[in-house]
Amino acid sequence: MLIKERSTQILIIYYGLLQFLHLLVLIRAGILLLTTTKIPFPILPPASSWQTQTWPFLFGLAGTDVIGILLGIIFAVKSQFKGVVDQKLGLISLSIFITGAAVFAAGTFPTGAWSQHPIAYGGMVLLFIPCLFLSIGLIAPPENKNHL
Repeated sequence: MLIKERSTQILIIYYGLLQFLHLLVLIRAGILLLTTTKIPFPILPPASSWQTQTWPFLFGLAGTDVIGILLGIIFAVKSQFKGVVDQKLGLISLSIFITGAAVFAAGTFPTGAWSQHPIAYGGMVLLFIPCLFLSIGLIAPPENKNHL
C-alpha cells in the first residue's frame, strides 16, 4: 500500500521513533536492574515494591516488547525509505505493542503503581495514543486502496 497521506507518514515516523526510544528505555532499565538495586522507569513500583512473582511477568513482557519493537522499527524504516506500507508487518508490530500495553496495564495498575507514579504512567499512555490511530488506519484504510 503506497503512502499518500502526510498524516500516515507522520504517524509511521512517530511510531518508529517511539519504538526506538522504547528500546533504549528497556535497555537502560535492564542494565540498571542487573547492576543496581534501583527499579527504574518504565516499571516504577508501588510503595510495597514489586512482589517476587511479578518479576517473571515483567521480564517476559519486556522480551515480547523487544520483538514488537524490532518489527516496529523495521516497519517504519521500510515505509519511509521504500514509500510503501507493509500493512501486515505494521499490524503485527502494532498488535504486539497494543497487547503488551494492555497486559502491562492489567498487571501493574491494580498494584497501585500507577496512582503512586501518575506522571510516569500517564506519560506512557499519552505517548501511546497516536499508535492507536495508526493501527486503526492500517486495519481500515480509506476506500482508495492505494493509500491510507
